[in-house]
Amino acid sequence: MNARRFAVLAASALLSSCIATQKDVLDLSQQSDELKEQVEELKKTVGSLQANQADLSVSIKQLREELTAYTETVKASQGDMSKLSVKLDDLGAQLSGKVAALGQTITQAQTKGLEDQKAALAEVKRESGATDVFYTAEKRLQAKDHAQAAKGFEQYLRDFPKGDLLDVATYDLGLAYYGLKQWEKAGRQFAVVLDKYPKSGQTPGARLHYALALINLKKAGDEARAYLESVQADFPKSPEAKEAAAVLKRLAKPKK
Repeated sequence: MNARRFAVLAASALLSSCIATQKDVLDLSQQSDELKEQVEELKKTVGSLQANQADLSVSIKQLREELTAYTETVKASQGDMSKLSVKLDDLGAQLSGKVAALGQTITQAQTKGLEDQKAALAEVKRESGATDVFYTAEKRLQAKDHAQAAKGFEQYLRDFPKGDLLDVATYDLGLAYYGLKQWEKAGRQFAVVLDKYPKSGQTPGARLHYALALINLKKAGDEARAYLESVQADFPKSPEAKEAAAVLKRLAKPKK
């Protein structure tokens, strides 16, 4: 009986041991599979890391190349900046020179402008003075103050040799002398008008009074008649032509 129980217990123990071993084997197999999966995952992770490392290496290489190119660009830019700085310095020097020259030109222009203004003012004063002298003498001539008129016209011709009224002043001086019965001096002034100012508005009067001065000098010959006739021919509608006709008529009368 005891032997049988022992045999049963032994069989039970053996069966139990076999069951435990099978379970362990199954567990070990499952663990092995899991380990394989982990290994595969690890391989994938390592592969991914290796791929990332390769990409990172490429990126680092590109970054180095770009950094090198940028460094060269910076160096070139520094060179260009140096050249630009030199050009700016040169341009600044040129501009300073031009500004100085412009300032000098403006100063000269201002000085010249001031001188021109002074000259113009002096010219205005001179012309004003000349006009005053002329019109004062003209009024005296109209008032038959021949002596003072002659002095005024003489002053005008002496002090204002480039005046605007030279032909008129010369003619009026002849009239002043004529009023003073200074026939020769009068005739000389009328001759100057005819010689120097042939297109003057005083020409008809100068021809007439030149002929009259000759007549008063007892030279009522062909020259006097020729001047009187030229007044009639060239200026037929002028007051001088009418007076010249009257003088010619008197000259044509026979002396008693």
